Amino acid sequence: MASALLSSLNPVNAFPKYHGSYSVGTVDVEVPISDLPSPSEVPEDAQPTIAFRIFYPCVKPASSDQDRPVRWVPQPQRLTIAALMKFLGIKERTAGLMSYLPQQFYYIKLRAHRNAKLLDPPTSNGRWPVTVFSHGLAGSRNAYSYVCGDMASNGMIVIALDHRDGSSPIQYVRGTAGTEAKCVYPVKISHEPCAEVYEARDKQLRIRLWEISMAYEALMKIDKGQELENLDSNTSLNPKERVEMLWQFDGKMDIQRAGKVTWCGHSFGAVTMTQLVKTIYYASERTADDGKPLLTPNADAAIVHQILPESPTLLLDMWGLPLQSPDQAFLWNRPLPSYAVGGPQGANILSILSEGFYNWKDNLNVNKHTIAAPSRSRRPSAAPRLTREKGKLLPAWARLRDHSPGHDSGYASHDSRSPARSLHRQRSRASGLSSALSSATPSPKTSPDRQPQKSEGPHMFYVERSQHFNQSDFGILFPWIARRFTKAEEPERILELNVRAMVQVLRGAGIEVAGADDPEILSTEKVVRSWMSVPVDDENAAQATEPGALSAVNRKLSVPSIKGNAAPKDSMTMGQQKVGDEIEM
Repeated sequence: MASALLSSLNPVNAFPKYHGSYSVGTVDVEVPISDLPSPSEVPEDAQPTIAFRIFYPCVKPASSDQDRPVRWVPQPQRLTIAALMKFLGIKERTAGLMSYLPQQFYYIKLRAHRNAKLLDPPTSNGRWPVTVFSHGLAGSRNAYSYVCGDMASNGMIVIALDHRDGSSPIQYVRGTAGTEAKCVYPVKISHEPCAEVYEARDKQLRIRLWEISMAYEALMKIDKGQELENLDSNTSLNPKERVEMLWQFDGKMDIQRAGKVTWCGHSFGAVTMTQLVKTIYYASERTADDGKPLLTPNADAAIVHQILPESPTLLLDMWGLPLQSPDQAFLWNRPLPSYAVGGPQGANILSILSEGFYNWKDNLNVNKHTIAAPSRSRRPSAAPRLTREKGKLLPAWARLRDHSPGHDSGYASHDSRSPARSLHRQRSRASGLSSALSSATPSPKTSPDRQPQKSEGPHMFYVERSQHFNQSDFGILFPWIARRFTKAEEPERILELNVRAMVQVLRGAGIEVAGADDPEILSTEKVVRSWMSVPVDDENAAQATEPGALSAVNRKLSVPSIKGNAAPKDSMTMGQQKVGDEIEM
């Protein structure tokens, strides 16, 4: 009982098990750019290496095998934690409270197995589907380890990028034959829209798009079995014994077939993926009069041949301001490639919002405009202001609703008067796989004479009682802080619903993933507790293009911190901050 009490008081949680059918392995990769063909010109301030983590379905190690844990905080831990706290605006007077956290952080480990053996793909073509994930501001490849690992447990290889654009608290760049090791620290950028802010965000996006394109070149070489130097120490049980693991991905990734790679990101990472697929797909149409591009791909760049209208695009809580850069009006006025003639017409597009972002109507309209089908209402316009006047508190819409016992909102809490339905999770069949054509069996929750009304696309949902950070690891690891300062609850279930919808969209796109068909998760009716469908229509999407239609609403997406310790004005992280009795974003 004493240990249970101490556990409940501990603000740092552990990761739950993944929900998919497979065990998950992980390997870290850092490659010198000199080893790769350049997909474009190298952008200003780009680093000499590309780094990412691979999550993949693995052979579960035997219980007798010693398994070196994958730590959530990478080495050197003390410097990493110090950089994170500085980024979040933790001041000296809170040092006493935070002083014990490094030891707590040290014991947080991923549910993945380091350098585990890749499982042989049971897919029809003998290759695992691939998803590339881009992190948000204040993020890294570690900050989204649970959602990436959960996707991998559903039968795919997930590539989690480390962006060296100044959007992370700290990034370590290993030395190469011609360059020295270095650290990349965060770049301070205001959230007030102006020419300098748009230019700064465009600069970050140029680095991000180039990094993803370079990482894709690395994957192509790995898949072809070509030699590639991995600068990561890549050790298993013995920290001094290096283990080469990239060879096992030879011929096992479904990246040779065009349009089969999934592009996914959170917040600024969702912006990154939106601009990536548009930039690549419309590259040949852009002229010198269309502003400075984010990337000008070479004709023979591997990624050029991958992105097609069929490419699945999964956008988590996208932050819309960077999309409004005047230099990127060319992209703003073009729909996602899915809407090209003969394309899926949005069926392979998914946008999942937190309730906090759903209530932020200005940003909601930008998200709708981004994923909506093209219409006559799409025209150049003044950039909407996604900020608010200095010194003004967050309006009431940004606060999550208190649970009302008299109204069944679908949210389960201790005082709910309606019994909560348990989340049904269909497991994989004997093959372990499902696809768009593999199952027409109604879900057990659906009556045999009535199928849920499924959205053909684009798909947009939000999760009740969720905040921006709930799509990262922060909601899972700090549930007490999340409840105390933001009223966000059920962090594991929030992420499970996210992954469940992402996997189902991939099924609909013909991607072979684990589990049976799950139509109810994409239903436009409320058949899943706390999972709310958001209609996407031209009228609402068009509001984002009308000059003056968006009000001035400031947005600081900061992790919950101690009362009175405001986050740096130019930080944008993953939650909310309490100031006095109000919430500031």
